[in-house]
Amino acid sequence: MPCSRLPVVRQHLTAAAVSLFAEAVQADGVPPARIQRVALLVDEALAELDAPTAPADVRGPVPEDWTGAH
Repeated sequence: MPCSRLPVVRQHLTAAAVSLFAEAVQADGVPPARIQRVALLVDEALAELDAPTAPADVRGPVPEDWTGAH
């Protein structure tokens, strides 16, 4: 059974989010634009990790009349 690295990735992203928040606090709540962009990317990555996973094949079952030969 392979070991998932997702918990480690989540820890690193959370640490980055905390660091970016601290940067914003030091900048009186308005960090530079580059820090805001990175913070948005980190937030999006964390949200993606929290999103439910989709099944591998979302197309559903193959129709009965489909032969697969063209």
